[in-house]
Amino acid sequence: MKTLKAWLQAARLPSQSYIFIPLLLGQAIYFSIHNTLDWISFFIIQTFGIFNQLYIVFANDFADLEGDRLNQTYTIFSGGSRVLADGKLKPEQIRNAAILMAIFCFLISIALSIRSGNPFIILLSIFAVLLLQMYSYPPLRLSYNGGGEFLQMLGVGIVLPIYGFLGQSGTYGDFKFALLLPLLGINLACAMATSLPDKPSDALIGKKTMAVTWGLGFAKCAIILLELAVLFGFAFLQTDLHFRIDALLWILPFLMICFSLLGIKALPGEFLLSVFVFFSIAFNLSIQVILIVNYFFYQYPA
Repeated sequence: MKTLKAWLQAARLPSQSYIFIPLLLGQAIYFSIHNTLDWISFFIIQTFGIFNQLYIVFANDFADLEGDRLNQTYTIFSGGSRVLADGKLKPEQIRNAAILMAIFCFLISIALSIRSGNPFIILLSIFAVLLLQMYSYPPLRLSYNGGGEFLQMLGVGIVLPIYGFLGQSGTYGDFKFALLLPLLGINLACAMATSLPDKPSDALIGKKTMAVTWGLGFAKCAIILLELAVLFGFAFLQTDLHFRIDALLWILPFLMICFSLLGIKALPGEFLLSVFVFFSIAFNLSIQVILIVNYFFYQYPA
């Protein structure tokens, strides 16, 4: 029973939303154009997301063991799952599980590429795995050398939505590429936010996150400005988002920004910083959920 609890802790199941929702968004965009979904492909795509998220959390736990052991300001949103730092599982167990999840990602993507008729899906899955390698492992190890937040942005903001769309359509010709810029913005803000609580331990091990390099104040201001820019762009400039209750829907992410300001001066280890991070994540997810609802209920012919 203890081992099962340790594996569930290592899986960090709430973070499945980071992967599930962008994949669903890609499929919602397809549905908005063609008014249909292939349900077998739907389940294959979302199953890929399950394995991809497990690969990410396992591989990151293995790579960040040194920093996680030093981390005294971890939260439910950051600092890893703690199973290695607390000795609940062995490093080789997590490493082997990460390798197994990566293999499942490839196998699922091969099946999806056959069904959709597009081998580019396999390349996307390889890229999704390589992003984590570039993020946490040598020779690049960009989470330590600077630029890790941008890798997260690329994976969640570009690779996953296109993977979901391509798995349904087999071609990306009518994908709404105009969405990618604001998606990149909200995912960069989210990646920056989740690194804030770990700043003290990241600084100790020389991890060059934006919070470490530029300071907490700069990072928080950049997050708020990115969120405001994206909200303005979606609410006022995106002409094909025709909600009948758009005023009510778009006030939700605005409230997320307002609530996050409660932690604008909070430091790592303080509860209000977790409040800031929580509402930054909630802003990201609420924007994507609004888009998903829009594309599933309002169809726009190509």
